[in-house]
Amino acid sequence: MDKDKFIAMSPAERVRVVNKFLQDHDLREISSQIGIPSSSFSKLMREGDYIYHKADKRYYPFVRTEEERITRTKSNDDSGLSFIKHHEKTLKMIIEQFEHTGLLVLDKRIYSNDATFSNKSIRMNNDIYEEFSGFCEKYFPHLKIQHIIAQALIDAMTRYKPAREL
Repeated sequence: MDKDKFIAMSPAERVRVVNKFLQDHDLREISSQIGIPSSSFSKLMREGDYIYHKADKRYYPFVRTEEERITRTKSNDDSGLSFIKHHEKTLKMIIEQFEHTGLLVLDKRIYSNDATFSNKSIRMNNDIYEEFSGFCEKYFPHLKIQHIIAQALIDAMTRYKPAREL
């Protein structure tokens, strides 16, 4: 993970990622892998009222009073529920469409106007390519095969990326 991406994360997301890496690394190793000095790393991790518990080797939210803990828990739950309630109709339509058609969502990098493109030749088993072409024509006739292949590459990178990699 690079420094800019780490800094741009929300405090809660940052804590979740760091807690995962604390299972195999210590704080100094993590800060050096990201490229942030230890003192700056500690300051970033305290954002959002999180504290490091040495015995557990993980970050926890800091709660000043029992009332604050209850309020914070309810507000986190309420924000998610209110979003779902507000978008209930849209979410139902998306789920129904996905169940009915097997919706394929393309990564925005595939069709970005800022992207640069190049031609690549790859050797491929003819039977596999013919089966893939038929699959694309049957289920995704509105998409170009090059876009589906690009999405398949992105999906493969996401799915098979080692879990321990930053």
